[in-house]
Amino acid sequence: MPIKLMAASRRRPGLTRAEYQRYLEFYHGTIARQEPIKIKSYIQYHVIDGAFGTLADATHQQVAERDAVVELSFDNFRDMMRALEPDTPSAASQDGKFFADECTNIIVMAEEEEIPVANPIPRFNPGLGIVSGVGALKVMHYIMRDDEVYREDYYQYWREAHEEALEKAPYAREQLRRCVANKRCRINDNDGAARKHFKMVDPPVYDMIVSHWYDTIEQAGAFRQYVEALQASSRRFANWSKSFYLYTKQIVIIRDTPHS
Repeated sequence: MPIKLMAASRRRPGLTRAEYQRYLEFYHGTIARQEPIKIKSYIQYHVIDGAFGTLADATHQQVAERDAVVELSFDNFRDMMRALEPDTPSAASQDGKFFADECTNIIVMAEEEEIPVANPIPRFNPGLGIVSGVGALKVMHYIMRDDEVYREDYYQYWREAHEEALEKAPYAREQLRRCVANKRCRINDNDGAARKHFKMVDPPVYDMIVSHWYDTIEQAGAFRQYVEALQASSRRFANWSKSFYLYTKQIVIIRDTPHS
């Protein structure tokens, strides 16, 4: 099974979001294409909007604001480690300081679990999805596990709460085209190479990022309906004050694929 490395970053001081995203796509993306490493796919997700914490919070409990997520897929762990620890320092690792606030980077090494949806994207879908079978709006939901919940229980409790939330959010159930749970691999516990590559300092740990696809940005309200139902679950499994979600636009850098 391929392994993914998902890195969420925010722009460095002095840059607008547009400047940061332009640099990330056209300059940093070009560097990545030129690196002599085995990347199965490299997709950038440029943030359109997002929410951090809950409406009940008086203030933010941690730095969470993000401007993009990059998703690197590899055929195996060895290829990923070669990308993170090349024989000579990579141009990509040296380039981050020019556009990102590197110490606040958040990385997750993850494996995918496809979650069934009621209404996958229609066969006739002109112009809605950038890639066949994938909606144009991708919502990335970073869910912080409650400290008192074991990780395996957390995954089970989320799945139960997810199904319950979709029943209580009919607009979301109708409009959701695809759902993937990106579960944190145990190899992420030994993330020294990733910390060095991405220059992180004490990053928060997320055990799961759930990706939701909708046809267009107009369906963003469907996710809001869903997440409110999810947070209202009687099952305690998440720290919602340290969770966040991002509405994103997909930018393909390496290898266009229907499963990015």
